[in-house]
Amino acid sequence: MTDFPNTLSTWATFLYELQGKVWEVFPSEAPFLAEMSGYDAQAGKPDHHSTVRRITSEMDGNRDEFSGKSVRHTLILQGLPGGGYVQENSTWNQPQVLPTAQINLNLVRALVPFSVTVDVARDSFDNSSAGAVTTLVQQARTALCRQENRDLLGDGTGLIASITDSATSLTTTVATTSNFDLLLPGTVWDILTRSSGADPGQGLRRKIASVVESTGVITWSTANQAADGGTGNIVHASTEGIYVPGSWSNGTLAQAPGALVVQGLEQAAAVTGTFETLDKAANPQWQGTDGRGGDTSSAALSAQMLDGAVRRGRRAAIGTWDFGIGDPACIDLFKQGLYNQLRYDPQVMTLKSGFSGVIYDGADKPFPLIKEPAHKKGGIKLVDKASFVMYGDKPGPSFLEDDGAMFRRFSRSLAKEADLLDRFQLGVVKCNTLVFVNNLLSAS
Repeated sequence: MTDFPNTLSTWATFLYELQGKVWEVFPSEAPFLAEMSGYDAQAGKPDHHSTVRRITSEMDGNRDEFSGKSVRHTLILQGLPGGGYVQENSTWNQPQVLPTAQINLNLVRALVPFSVTVDVARDSFDNSSAGAVTTLVQQARTALCRQENRDLLGDGTGLIASITDSATSLTTTVATTSNFDLLLPGTVWDILTRSSGADPGQGLRRKIASVVESTGVITWSTANQAADGGTGNIVHASTEGIYVPGSWSNGTLAQAPGALVVQGLEQAAAVTGTFETLDKAANPQWQGTDGRGGDTSSAALSAQMLDGAVRRGRRAAIGTWDFGIGDPACIDLFKQGLYNQLRYDPQVMTLKSGFSGVIYDGADKPFPLIKEPAHKKGGIKLVDKASFVMYGDKPGPSFLEDDGAMFRRFSRSLAKEADLLDRFQLGVVKCNTLVFVNNLLSAS
């Protein structure tokens, strides 16, 4: 019997109570994740009756879709063909097969750990201690939400930026078009060889000390950030990249894009490569729609450009989209261009998830353009939510408790760790409804 019966295990019930709150508000801080989860800002939790929401194994009671970590997913390549006209006494057309394909997707594992010491237990009835545990849970929830949202907008590889210089130093250089809303001082990344995922030399778990956005120079902290991290100078060359820690996914099988890191919009929007087992080049209807029709010149987003994107998007048999999402600087420049118009009255629309944006009204019905710092720079995408499905084995992330407790100790020390884990995946039903507009100029 310990002299301190109020050990950290007593906090398990506290965390159980917090977990329900985590499920309710988990997707609320990031627009794409919130919309795909069916989050309702007014209710403060996901609307489980929404037509677009996270599909879980609990909902699928007959196990038609879920089998362990595998999810049965159906692709629709194009609309139902074979329609026509008939005469009064003629024989009508033979029915044709709806072009579909069935595949299995594996759920990926997104995890954020945090640790506390046993001293927390000794002060377990102190308000500051309770606040500390609550803060850790909230911070883990926020970190996991933003991590998932960032990668849902990505290309499934975990790559954040490609390095462009060669040296053994504490500084690396990336393109000035890289996303510096992600490459922030204090954030931690892996520096890995893009072709193999190998550590080129002290590249693991490195923290950014400072960034010069105008030149693309990133300076890294000398000290390691974890026991599995590197320290001192980093060996790097133009063959390396900056990756989500532990998440290089540019290989084959289990480490193919979308297999370790969640599938993302960049994969769906691509016009080449294999996605969800289908070769986009061999299946043009499985490609994203280029809203600019192949024009790669740099230009500001405009109503005329969006009009053209909508016209091209209509070829996928839809006339409106739920929202546009993209680089905030590109959307700002679009909005600023409207200020010069006579009697322009800025109009905004708010999504059910609570995120607002300036309205574009050139489609069958108006929809907002949502600013998203994690989106690829210089571009936006028009999103039809019904073309995507969010899968998960639970309504949201949960604490690992397979060994009987939420807190676990890995050695004979006072520190214990809690791990917030989410198993989920984004399934894409249609690719051609996703309209992308790239090479956009940005507001200063």
